[in-house]
Amino acid sequence: MDIKSLFERTFSNNYYNFRDFLNSDNLAAEKALEIANIAIKDHNLSDDVINEWTTKMYIDYNIGVEVPRATILKGENDKNWFSASKLKDAFYWSRYREYLSREKQWDTTAIDSIHTSTNDILSALGNPKSPEPFDKRGLVLGYVQSGKTANFTGLINKAYDVGYKLIIVLSGIHNDLRSQTQLRLNKEVVGYKDDEEYKKVGVSKIAENGPKHIISTWTTTEKDISTATSGLNNLDRPTLIVTKKNGTVLESLRDILINHKNLFNLEVPLLVIDDEADQASVDTSNPKKDEDPKKINKLVRQILEVFKQKSYVGYTATPFANLLINTSAETSAEGKDLYPKDFLIGLPKPKGYCGPEEYFNVYEDADYKKPSLIRILESLDVDVIKGIKSKNDANKFEEVPPQMEEAMLAFLLNIAVRKLRGQKNEHNSMLIHTSRFKDVQSNIKDEVSRAYEAITNQILYNPTSKLIQRLEHLYNADLLKTSLRWSENSTQFSWQLVFSEVKQILTTIQIVEINGNSKDALDYDEYKENGLNVIAIGGDKLSRGLTLEGLSITYYARNTLMYDTLMQMGRWFGFREGYIDLCRIYTTEEIAFNFEHLAYAMVELRKEFDKMDPNHNTPMDYAVKMLAHPTMTLTNPLKMRNAIVTNILYGGTLQQTRIFEDRMSFFEGNMKATTNLINNIHGSIKKQSHGTGKVKYYIAEDIDVKEIKEFLNDYKTDKNANKVNSDKILNYINLANKYDELVNWTVAIVEGLPQSTGDLKTFPVKLGSINLDSAVRRGTSDKGVEKLDVGAIVASKQEFVDIDYLKQKGISSKGELRKLRPKEYGMLLIYPLHPGAATFSKSKCTFSEDLVPIGVAVSFPNSDIEVSEVYQTNKTVR
Repeated sequence: MDIKSLFERTFSNNYYNFRDFLNSDNLAAEKALEIANIAIKDHNLSDDVINEWTTKMYIDYNIGVEVPRATILKGENDKNWFSASKLKDAFYWSRYREYLSREKQWDTTAIDSIHTSTNDILSALGNPKSPEPFDKRGLVLGYVQSGKTANFTGLINKAYDVGYKLIIVLSGIHNDLRSQTQLRLNKEVVGYKDDEEYKKVGVSKIAENGPKHIISTWTTTEKDISTATSGLNNLDRPTLIVTKKNGTVLESLRDILINHKNLFNLEVPLLVIDDEADQASVDTSNPKKDEDPKKINKLVRQILEVFKQKSYVGYTATPFANLLINTSAETSAEGKDLYPKDFLIGLPKPKGYCGPEEYFNVYEDADYKKPSLIRILESLDVDVIKGIKSKNDANKFEEVPPQMEEAMLAFLLNIAVRKLRGQKNEHNSMLIHTSRFKDVQSNIKDEVSRAYEAITNQILYNPTSKLIQRLEHLYNADLLKTSLRWSENSTQFSWQLVFSEVKQILTTIQIVEINGNSKDALDYDEYKENGLNVIAIGGDKLSRGLTLEGLSITYYARNTLMYDTLMQMGRWFGFREGYIDLCRIYTTEEIAFNFEHLAYAMVELRKEFDKMDPNHNTPMDYAVKMLAHPTMTLTNPLKMRNAIVTNILYGGTLQQTRIFEDRMSFFEGNMKATTNLINNIHGSIKKQSHGTGKVKYYIAEDIDVKEIKEFLNDYKTDKNANKVNSDKILNYINLANKYDELVNWTVAIVEGLPQSTGDLKTFPVKLGSINLDSAVRRGTSDKGVEKLDVGAIVASKQEFVDIDYLKQKGISSKGELRKLRPKEYGMLLIYPLHPGAATFSKSKCTFSEDLVPIGVAVSFPNSDIEVSEVYQTNKTVR
């Protein structure tokens, strides 16, 4: 080891140890530097060199930078047995941490995030060194494809360090995912390949497995648990089992564990980690019919019952089903159900992660300028997909439809641009997911292969091909234009340069079919040196768990009406550093609409974690809130038998209209309702600006709530609007009035800025007794959907024009700004919208200065009313 490496490793190991019990980054760094300097003192280095290395350590380890913390709800019986100092001499965790840093070159912030969150999880588990029995159940909420595996890998390493003997990982329901997980844990926990204890891999290259640190594995990459018991090591040493959630397999595992326990008279602390805990593990039996628990749920619980000391940790990005489990369900043979009674932990969003918020303007800001990455499928593609309703319809997929071919061309452009950006040896994937039927997938693969061969031939051998012209147009009109609007600083490459790269990568593309009928495999590890370029066609196997490395193009046309299934099918979520602007999702309007609503639901769910954490609430106090949807359910109906719908709570939120019905009577009714309101409050209206902005407002203060109720009674939102509903807002105001909240209102009519040039020129509006110089320009970017959807109408801090501008200084959080508004005061904003905008240009209605679309927004102050929103709630939580 060279001198610099000695300095860095000495600093690293001691910094983490000191920080855990000194609880100070700076103090820990000082102590670690003292020891690091002692380690190199005999090498006579200059002060300049040591100072340079020291500075690098402070930068690399983000010393002084706050690490995002997990949100935690713990049970009432939490004994806080664990402290970070228990990991002072940790073998497994220390080498895993160094493996992430040295071998995988993870950012220290990401490693620190795993360290702090796994400490939080460990502290909620049972103490394996205690002689007392324990039964702990908890749930960890992550993000789809966000590093949950890395998190539970860290937890496994720490669990062995603190004394857990047997760790069982339940890894999905498919062999592929189980094998993938086994391979990774062999490398990142065990340190050797299947049955090759003396061949170093992964973490054992950081620190070798000594006699005291051998982990026995009862499963291999190829083999799950079988009924055979010979050759299995005694459970008195650390043991790892990775198994899929399959009835036959879990029965074998249960019986083998019981046999070992009886044979060797053993009691060992057990940790069960349930990956994708919402899949298969949740009981869907009907207790009213005295049904036994469903098989997988039953067997998981029976395995937990084998030992007196057990902890269960579920990991999922879609917790809807788990949080609707009956909290009191228990049977004599299976013990308690899997409701997370002891803890709920929400992992922080990782740096660089792209989730629903990156694909949708979930915070509804009209100033949001990034163009959509979603491309809506048109009728030619939709008709082909919808015509396939069973496996017998496979032959109906006769050729690749136009936009599927366009998606393939976009994929070629993406690989070329990534290479020009310096991402030369990275994996690149495209997903085609249109059907769950394997026969259909096989036929699609054949047609995609034919289409790709034709594309290759046209590009390589026909320089005047119209396909090349189409490729060039796609680059200039879509990729180049979108990238520039996503990041003005992005490097732009000429078409000639990009086309040259496209020709070079054409022969590197593999087309694979991923399902039980195919022998194809996604073996990214085999191509780690130069990167794998692959078009993957599949269904269920690609819809959960399996990672598509470097996924940039998705052609997805398989809908579902359930939140959890829809979210898990979102394989396009994940880390897209340096190429998020190149990503595209080709899908139907309905799926895009449902996904956007799901994005809102997940944001709301996270908010509930954040609200309850500071109040020291427990999981049993948490009636989890999840947005209802007119056509989409949270999860499988059988998992929802404990769900009820309760009242709305809009406190501390902004509600704004964005979708409009394309009917003259709809626009006329809302125009009339607005005109009546303005005429009723005309005497209180004053024209003014706010702060330093150019926008003018007609503002009326101290308006009695009766006027607002009358307006909302007449003003109608789109009947299919999934979030903002005028009737529900009116119901909430009536409820709030009973608590003396929302009794006084400010009404602000927003005036558009004059514009004499461009497509959207000034459009005067007559609004009752007010004459506006121009309507407000919203919906100017065509979202490419049939709905009249403006996206968002409230720009910047317009919702706070009723709050003193000086009071807002230094406050950037909209949630904090809403706290400045007294609970008695509501804020109603009215937006007369420009009918010439792209959104309304699709309308069949005729507009004039006497009739324009009217959008409204309501900014609510915080509330003390403890009522659930229109959410699905677990009725068994007290």
